Parts: sequence; structure tokens; C-alpha cells
Amino acid sequence: MREKIPVGKRTLIVTTAAFALAVGGALGYLEIFTKGLDRLPERPCDGAVARSTVKSILPDARSAKDRGTGTSPGKDFTFFCRVLTSDDHIVSGESDVQDASTETWFSGYEQESGETYGEIRRGSKDDMETLTLDRLASVYVACTPPDANADDALQRYALITEVRVVGGSRVHGNDLRKALTDFAVQLTDHAYKVGKCRTR
Repeated sequence: MREKIPVGKRTLIVTTAAFALAVGGALGYLEIFTKGLDRLPERPCDGAVARSTVKSILPDARSAKDRGTGTSPGKDFTFFCRVLTSDDHIVSGESDVQDASTETWFSGYEQESGETYGEIRRGSKDDMETLTLDRLASVYVACTPPDANADDALQRYALITEVRVVGGSRVHGNDLRKALTDFAVQLTDHAYKVGKCRTR
């Protein structure tokens, strides 16, 4: 004759089993559906930015993919970086060699500030000029491309980076502005080297 398990003990066993299943299910869910950004390379976009910076911008997702590509160094140089999640949240940016002064660069964004794009904020980091609007950051740094002389520019040769987030973001407000600026500075540093800029 089988020994009967007391009701209290039975309840404890069932509760423990249910808890173990719930924890296992939650961990499985997290591993399958929220760790996509963790599976990106340590430096996505061909080494342009840190994965931790991407993770500070985009929300968790089941999967994510990155793409970084650039043209040949010169007056038409561009480097592009994009990270896309399975939920269609995107952080992307490009660095282009342009003939522009800091005033021209800033005034172009100044016209976009206001109700639609929020307050424009300007700053600097090392020898770079930075600015942010809501969900967008830009960086300006002097850059003479290898196929040009600095005196040939109508204003000044520069590498200008613009980064934006499309869809959802992990953070908002000032935290998002800071994260996008970090992304833009890293992308600019990478593009500066790949584009063989001079006169920084």
C-alpha cells in the first residue's frame, strides 16, 4: 500500500515545481526573446561603435543585425552604420566628408529645432563639436581628405556625422541625447581613421 503524502507536503511540492517551471520559462523567454543585442559583435558596424552603446539606445529584442560600410577615402567619403532589431527599432548614422564651417553645420540644424525636433543643444568633446535634437545627434570635426588640400575648400573640409533612432528606444530625454552623442562620437572616430582624414 502506497504511503499517502500529507496535504501540506503535496502543496509544497506542487508550489516548488510550479515555481521552478515559471523561473525556467522566464529564463528561457529572456534568453530567446530579449538577448538579440547581446549576440551582436562586441563592436558592431565593422568595429565602429561599442555594443554597450547600442544596448544603451535600443530596447531588448529577439534578434538584431548590424551593417557597417564605407566608400574609398577622398572628398566623397562616407561611412554608414546601422543596427536593426527584430522589432524594427533602428539606430543608424553616417559620417560624410563635407565642405562646411562649424557655423554652416550648426545653422542647418538650428532651423530644424523647435516644436517638432525639440531644443537644440550644442557642446564639444575633445576637438569635436557636438549637437543634439530629440532622437538625433550630430558631430563636426575638421578633416582634410587625402585627395585634397585644406586651402581648396570653400569653407573648411570636415567630417560630419549624423545619428538617429527610429522606432522605440531604451531611454528617453537627456539619457537618449547622451547615448546618441556617444554613438556619434565613436562613429566619427572610426570614420576619421578609415577615411584617412588629416588636419584634425
